[in-house]
Parts: sequence; structure tokens; C-alpha cells
Amino acid sequence: MRLLKRLSLLSTALLLALAIAPIGAHEGREVGEYLLSFGWRVEPAVVGSANGPELTIALHGHEEGGDHEHDEDPLAGVAVSLQVEVTFGPASRVLSLEPAWGTTDHYVADLTPTRPGDYTFRVFGTIGDVAVDEVFSSADGEFSSVVPASDVTFPDSLPSTVELLERIAALEARLAELDG
Repeated sequence: MRLLKRLSLLSTALLLALAIAPIGAHEGREVGEYLLSFGWRVEPAVVGSANGPELTIALHGHEEGGDHEHDEDPLAGVAVSLQVEVTFGPASRVLSLEPAWGTTDHYVADLTPTRPGDYTFRVFGTIGDVAVDEVFSSADGEFSSVVPASDVTFPDSLPSTVELLERIAALEARLAELDG
């Protein structure tokens, strides 16, 4: 009975994880002996929502569905040192890609996009002795551009941070006029 209860809880947790897991497009690349899959963690990416880039690494012949799927972890012991430079218009920022949930093949960085539009990501560093320097852009259509929150909010969209700051600046200007 105890085993049945544990199996029931485990299957419920697995179904819940699958139900809430983001499903999104990612762009794939071959770099040396590795296959890289890059995109947003949550798609569509929405202004003001916590998100970030994610990168999955597979060794040729060990990708999901391959003949070697049940072998030991092919990336165990491989030193991975990757960063991502995020660019939007003239603004850019470099973030470290960190292993997600103690894995050796899935890397993420935290980022909350603040403007709608296309973001460009330059992934650089090393996987083992393989140099990585690849550029991925949402403008290419392989993963989503950032959409305004109004595209996915209901019933009313809240004003963005930029809109709120503009309103505050206008009110401060008006107060200065009244004081002067």
C-alpha cells in the first residue's frame, strides 16, 4: 500500500511537471562534436516576466532518441564555461550560463526582458576543449521575440515600468511648474 501511494504521488508530480513545463522553439547548432539548442526558458517571452536564456548541450550520437540514450552521462567530467551576451538595440549585458538543477547538459541565466522586440544572444566560452562563439537572434524566428504584456494579460494590461516612470516624470514636471 505504501509503495502504491508513493507511485501515485510520483506520477502526479510527473504529470504536473509536464503540464507546466514550457514548450517553446529553440534554435539548434552544431559546434564541434556538440549539438547546442538555444532559446528562452519560457515562450513566448513577455515584457516584465522573469525568464532568461537556456542552452541544452548534447554530444553527437547521444541526443534524445539516439541509440546511446541510456548510456551514462556523456557530458560528465566535461568542463563547461559559458557566458551569454544579451543585446537589445544599443544596450548589452553579459550573464553567466549556470547548470540548471545540477545537470551537466542544461544551462540557464536569469533575465527579465523590459522591452518588447528582438533580442540577440552571443554564447561564448568553452565546452571541454571546444571553443564556442555563436550568435542567436529572436529575429530569425527560431524562438520568440519579446511580446508586450498586453498581448497575454486579461482583462486589463498593467502599465509597464517605462510608462510608470514617464507618468511620474510628467507629474514631477507639473509640480515644479506649480511651485515655480
